Amino acid sequence: MGRHKKFLKQSVLVPMVFLLAFSLFTNGAGAAADLRNSGSAASVLVIYSAENAEISPDQRLMDMHLGHFTEYITFKSVLEVTEGDLGEKTHLIYYGETNDAISGKVVDILDAFDGPTMAIGNNVEKLGEKFDYLETGGEEVVTKLDMPGQEDKEREIEPNLLFATEVEEDTSTIVEAEGDNGTFPLISENDGNYYVASDKLVPPYSVYFTQALHNFFDTEPVDTTPGYLRLEDVHPLADADRLMDIAELLKEREIPYMIAVVPVYTNPETGRRYHFNDAPEVLEALKYMQDNGGSVVLHGYTHQFRTTETGEGFEFWDVENDMPVYHGPDDEPRNKSASSFATNEDYQAYMIENKRFESDYVRQRLTRGVQELSNFGLYPLAFEAPHYTMSQNGYRVASEHFSTYVGQVQLSDEYWEAMDTTPNVSKPTLLNGMTLLPETIGYVQPGDNQAVEKMMARAEEYQISDGGMIGGFYHPYLGVEGLEDLLDEMETIPDLEWLDMKEMRNTVEVENITIKSGNGRIETDIDTAGLMTSSIDFPVYHIKNFIDKVTWVVAGIGVTAVIMFIFYTVFRRPRREHEKGEKKIG
Repeated sequence: MGRHKKFLKQSVLVPMVFLLAFSLFTNGAGAAADLRNSGSAASVLVIYSAENAEISPDQRLMDMHLGHFTEYITFKSVLEVTEGDLGEKTHLIYYGETNDAISGKVVDILDAFDGPTMAIGNNVEKLGEKFDYLETGGEEVVTKLDMPGQEDKEREIEPNLLFATEVEEDTSTIVEAEGDNGTFPLISENDGNYYVASDKLVPPYSVYFTQALHNFFDTEPVDTTPGYLRLEDVHPLADADRLMDIAELLKEREIPYMIAVVPVYTNPETGRRYHFNDAPEVLEALKYMQDNGGSVVLHGYTHQFRTTETGEGFEFWDVENDMPVYHGPDDEPRNKSASSFATNEDYQAYMIENKRFESDYVRQRLTRGVQELSNFGLYPLAFEAPHYTMSQNGYRVASEHFSTYVGQVQLSDEYWEAMDTTPNVSKPTLLNGMTLLPETIGYVQPGDNQAVEKMMARAEEYQISDGGMIGGFYHPYLGVEGLEDLLDEMETIPDLEWLDMKEMRNTVEVENITIKSGNGRIETDIDTAGLMTSSIDFPVYHIKNFIDKVTWVVAGIGVTAVIMFIFYTVFRRPRREHEKGEKKIG
């Protein structure tokens, strides 16, 4: 059987089951609402000072912030940048992560650029005439932030440091900070030249920074607050009844949502693997969810690497050695440093081999995950790495298969805890073309009576950035009551607009399968023959279903025959005896 397409509104799935090859997939197409503020063709050059002249987690975090406004972002260190890098760039940023000497070449590049220019952190006094309007001093502790003229942007914060800055009178203060020693501009602007008086762009500064970027890029923020709810770690041993209770609640409240699905549960004690064909009630609950507001997100394949339990383990990061997956779970870790090799060429060859192993590992698991879910009639529209952990090479591989990534992002290949988020939907260069739907407010922590209150406090913070995403998640095993409490609070957020992934343009592509969404529909293009021959597990599932249905049909025919026989025996036979009696009397 060749390739086929079907179009069904809201992903109504009607499997057509044959003995060996059959079609069971839905399709849809449509345009997505653009949640990124990327209407202009902005192109940004970022010149940075950092240790070893390498892109650091701080640079990648800024990449995530900028990615809300443009996907055309180029990073160059102060050691390698040339005037030719300006090219067709419309915006220029200098990020002083470390205190460095600045060459005349860099100053000349800044002076030669006539578009909006921004300096961040250290070394601003060395950047030439554009920043003569300010003087920086030592660090100050501040506990309050606001945007002058916007009362709704004022917030009390935990003590944070910034560079004490004095500016000329004709300078605009975009974000102001207050501490025991007075007020200081956190972000200022003079004649199109901006300065951010901090070398860290993490919360709470990040939400004010992204809001100020509307000034820098001359864009208008959206007037709604996008939000999403993600049901986390749903695997074959999930509680089907609780899933259905949650599905009915969300359907009743007309709230679209995401379901982070793990196709395989691994028992850490026995090693046995459970698939959704082992849990038909869970599978039916997930199909019901998909048809009634839920959108599936692939959350790994097993959500574990060695012998850890599904949902607890790290699948795409070796957490025991705090390194990418360059080896099998039982192999010796391949974590040699450059000093272990005689030449740099030998080390680079070693790293190429490591990344080749990782690429194959990630690709195989993502492919198998999409194929297995699709074979069961579940169609993932995005990817979320277990525990948000994955190397930069891992994201590159994921981008070959998914157009959308959900969650937070790991920013370092050296240690997994270097992860963060950004206030807005983004398309950073580090995700190689994937759109990021950031998780910003955390989750309901089991046993924490103030969990929802803490999530709402974070939601309040992220509303500083207009159009900031209010994204959080919930574990279904906690039951429907806790979810009701969370939803009651989230729906008090002004102008909240629930994100429906089926309304967005998403694309997922693996061998034999392409999945697309838009305008509330899902479209799939399946090479059914190719899929069924890629693994014996796929046709076996449908053969078993077919046999089960035939068995039920045969059983139904048998029951019907028995009922008819009883009917005949009870009603028809006495009547015939009565008729015989009447004939004898006559």
